[in-house]
Amino acid sequence: MPQSTLRKFDYPQSLIKSYHHWYLLLRPDQPTLGSMVLVCKENVHHYSGISTEAADEQKHIISDIERILKHRFDCHKVNYLMLMMVDPAVHFHIIPRYEFPTEFCGKEFSDKQWPKAPSLIDHLQLDAIFKAELLKTLKSDFAAIEPSNKQSSNKMYRRMYTSGCFDIFHQGHLNILKSTKALCDYLIVGVSTDELIEQSKGRPPIIPFEERISILEANRYVDEVIPQIDKDKQKVVDEYQIDAISVGSDWKGKYPEVSCEMVYFDYTPNVSSTVLKQKLNITPKQTDK
Repeated sequence: MPQSTLRKFDYPQSLIKSYHHWYLLLRPDQPTLGSMVLVCKENVHHYSGISTEAADEQKHIISDIERILKHRFDCHKVNYLMLMMVDPAVHFHIIPRYEFPTEFCGKEFSDKQWPKAPSLIDHLQLDAIFKAELLKTLKSDFAAIEPSNKQSSNKMYRRMYTSGCFDIFHQGHLNILKSTKALCDYLIVGVSTDELIEQSKGRPPIIPFEERISILEANRYVDEVIPQIDKDKQKVVDEYQIDAISVGSDWKGKYPEVSCEMVYFDYTPNVSSTVLKQKLNITPKQTDK
């Protein structure tokens, strides 16, 4: 995982969508409205080094990007800049181009460099609230795209969400993922960041965030993995168009109120991260959720 490049562009806070082989991020500095960064998850420093699977997926992602930018902002062209000098991981700067001013949230924005090459030095002056709304809008737009290989399904839900620390992945985690996927077409899993775990538990996780993300992404029941940077579940429901959330049965009556349905599963007996850590003499007895 290209950690330094991701951090440079404010990952995980800036994540729009996590694909199988790529991360799509909102670019912190906006040369034009809707600028993004597409970062390959593979540990390669040359474009020729990416896998065939990553190259094939990139074609579909570019199609998603261009369709959404045209629909949302009516952009006229999209520039793709591949620099890889200061940040060596394979990534592209995605710069929408506008022949005419475009409007978003009551403000009008112009592409001052049109039709010349874009400038990465100059950028739009956007406050934190506006950037948050831009990120939320793009997350929702990309979440609405149906997979190209989607087949008709009789499952109860279209999109479900579950989350956790996943600090030492075990059979109980697997059972919840498997049971949740049996109910839905698309399963999104939130993985708590190291910072959130330390804030809520008073200690860092045993397994670093990047490794825990990779473990979940490799699971065949999981369609998309996103960072859980806070405990605002309703925000996830809104941004990712979630129909139902699954959680352990011990959360009945205690889970934060959300607008979607809730599905409760019984925990696998005698299996938890806390039990495993106690057996390994890693941590004192405490709730691992």
